[in-house]
Amino acid sequence: MNIQIRFLVILLTLPFISCNNKRVKRIVGGNPANVPPEDDPVAFVTHARRSATIRGVLEYPHYAFRGIRYAHPPTGRDRFQRPRTYYLEGVYNATIYPPACLQPVPTTERIVGSEDCLFLNVYTPMLPEGQEGLPVLVWIHPGGFRFGSASQFGVRYLLRNDIIVVSIQYRLGSLGFLSTGTAELPGNAGLFDMVSAIEWTRRYIGFFGGNPHRVTIMGHGSGASSALLVALSNVARGHISGIIAMSGSAISSWAIDNTPAKTAKEVAEYQGCPSQNTLTMIRCLQNVGPETLIKGDSEIEKTRFASRGFISGMSGLLSASPVTEGANDYRSLPSAVQYQPINDLTNGNSPQIPLLTGITKDETKRAVENRYKNEAINDIKSIPKFMEQHLVPTLQGLIGLGNTTNKNDKGFWKIVDPLNFRGYLKINQDNILGSLSAISEATSDALFSLPAFLTADLWSKTNTSTFLYRFNHVGKARKGYKILEGSKLVDSDSKSISNNTYCSHGDDLSYLFEPKNLDGTDFEDPEVMDDDDKKVRDIYTKMIADFVRNGKLQVQNKLIPSFTSLQNNFVEISSNPTIEKDFRFCEMALWAGLAERLQSTTCQYLNQIGNIKKYFESGINSTINKLDIGKNVNKLMSGFIG
Repeated sequence: MNIQIRFLVILLTLPFISCNNKRVKRIVGGNPANVPPEDDPVAFVTHARRSATIRGVLEYPHYAFRGIRYAHPPTGRDRFQRPRTYYLEGVYNATIYPPACLQPVPTTERIVGSEDCLFLNVYTPMLPEGQEGLPVLVWIHPGGFRFGSASQFGVRYLLRNDIIVVSIQYRLGSLGFLSTGTAELPGNAGLFDMVSAIEWTRRYIGFFGGNPHRVTIMGHGSGASSALLVALSNVARGHISGIIAMSGSAISSWAIDNTPAKTAKEVAEYQGCPSQNTLTMIRCLQNVGPETLIKGDSEIEKTRFASRGFISGMSGLLSASPVTEGANDYRSLPSAVQYQPINDLTNGNSPQIPLLTGITKDETKRAVENRYKNEAINDIKSIPKFMEQHLVPTLQGLIGLGNTTNKNDKGFWKIVDPLNFRGYLKINQDNILGSLSAISEATSDALFSLPAFLTADLWSKTNTSTFLYRFNHVGKARKGYKILEGSKLVDSDSKSISNNTYCSHGDDLSYLFEPKNLDGTDFEDPEVMDDDDKKVRDIYTKMIADFVRNGKLQVQNKLIPSFTSLQNNFVEISSNPTIEKDFRFCEMALWAGLAERLQSTTCQYLNQIGNIKKYFESGINSTINKLDIGKNVNKLMSGFIG
């Protein structure tokens, strides 16, 4: 063919070339061509001499591989046991979201989901291109160990920042966390599910365009506690390159069930199973219908809430949760959680990987001032000196800093008598609204701010990059509460949700994810955002992605310094983020019992200098120094004097 003819052919075909790579219809031989196939992605994976083909879907502009199995079904004799690794082999249709793990539907008698639920979703902006691979974020969903799924969180805005997101599912309720505290039923099956999903990610994520050596785990609430528990565990060492813990910690009040045998006995007795012999009890419970087990969890939770009150309800100590399994004796499989997390942290046993942790400004405010308003008002009116003689002691008991290896240790923080909280609580029995505000501040500080603060401080003492933030944007995006509906920390009342003065538990989720229904379908009423909301979303998602990428924190192109005990520096996230210091300086000293800090002029407003000095000079401090927690909390005090 000569040059002129070739040039003519090129000119004739130009109209059919699309600059945006979209297909165009062409007429061939006078007849319409067949409809071209959809641009669905296909991943080809191989491991241990097994190969698999996985077909996903195009969720423009990224790809989604939904409902990939990572462990064998935890049913029958595998119920309550650790997950069995599943290797991919054959052809998989990963175009449909997986069933959620079994859970109740809030405010109804219904149970949804499946016991066979150990699946994950992979979202990637690109498939392998022969490069190093993108950094990976493994998302552990919240829900108080009883609710939630991997499919409720749209990740489009996170993926804009060139990262891959893997959202995982794990067994919930008794199915995931029942334990007798013995070798026969050690518990933590749900945590081992998470470890198995992380191992799957390391094994296969390279075939989806990810970097298996750059895997960060992130969670919210109970998911955040789980992320830190997994990171502290020896069974996950070396698999994780960073941790993000949103509104939760391994030392949160709900993170560890310290009376698992009592919980197991309640579950067994409710189901009509014997509880004296553990093996007999397990066999009996393995034959109970899975939906019946979950319904039993709900009844036990309801009974506990009625007897313990709203404060314990917000703390989350109402059903089966992770447990400490004791030191590895090398006669059986290693434990997920060997010791109390506070001991691991104070003894410097945290892994040398970066940590980003934080809270919302008003974690419990919406719950206290709406959901529990009537109960709180009734307690204020009916219980003499409710604030200082009931609220504070209850919260001090829930904080759990006294759960050290020395059982006689009541914790250095106990040095502050509840009566010395009067200046902090601003008590006025006649001012009901003021009292509600004081309750929300106290519960937010004790249940959220203090665990985040202590976790950041103790983590930073190992010379590991550590960052603390507080989300303080009050915007129009409010759908975060819908994916936390089962939580005792949210309120679904429409008037409460539309209140634009709170930034409470879960309000930050809408700025990272597109909230969806349990099965991954979109809400009927889409999220509404104004320009400020969109700005915060862009700042927040980029901040998270930057941390996933390199373990550093950058806000608006400015590197944030690592947290230090001297400055207590943190990032205030809003439409105009700032770097602040002295995170809840005096309030944290009061809850943690940091006596020297409380004697500083900075904390004069608490009117406690004289009282604290009296306690500090009474010799209690020298006694506490002999105890593990005392020694380590004293480490915290270096540099705290302001």
